[in-house]
Amino acid sequence: MIALRTLAKIALLSSLASCTSVGERTLLSVGYYDIKGSSFSELDQQILLHGPTVKGVGKALAATRIKMVPDIRFAQKGGKCFLTKTRVNVKARVTLPRLANQRRLKKGLRRAWRNLEEYARLHEAVHVAIADHHALEIEKALAAMPPADNCETLKTNARILAAKLLEKHELDQLKFDATEKKRIKSLTVERTKVAELKP
Repeated sequence: MIALRTLAKIALLSSLASCTSVGERTLLSVGYYDIKGSSFSELDQQILLHGPTVKGVGKALAATRIKMVPDIRFAQKGGKCFLTKTRVNVKARVTLPRLANQRRLKKGLRRAWRNLEEYARLHEAVHVAIADHHALEIEKALAAMPPADNCETLKTNARILAAKLLEKHELDQLKFDATEKKRIKSLTVERTKVAELKP
């Protein structure tokens, strides 16, 4: 997690991530955790205490849990087994911070917090959009599979293909996080240099 003091140096934080529309296959739910504080350090501590836990990261400002729910049907016709339905739905649970005493914050901190909230929403929206995109790609790939002599063979082939594509989905999610981390670090360094040049 990046400290709020660092993020406050980035003027247009919300421009780091762009929100892509989510398709009809995605069921999205949003939950919040409440925090209080009147300084950067207090808010950081609250996030470390109450923020969602992300595997391999620990406590985070916000998080999205993704679950792919396949609905795949098979049918035996004319001595061959065909895929008759390839649907992959996405269940996405987004957890975001909610600051209870926002109105009591000093102007600078309040602005920084609003930027941070907006960035968190946009960042998690991209994670959901990535999942939605991959669900569609899995559907297309499964639908293009040739028939097999029997349904057991086709089911096995479908599972293997889906597993490979789900692995690619996970890698793309991790790649997005890594890219965003680098961009934030780069912008933070740039903003710091500009601030140091001011008289």
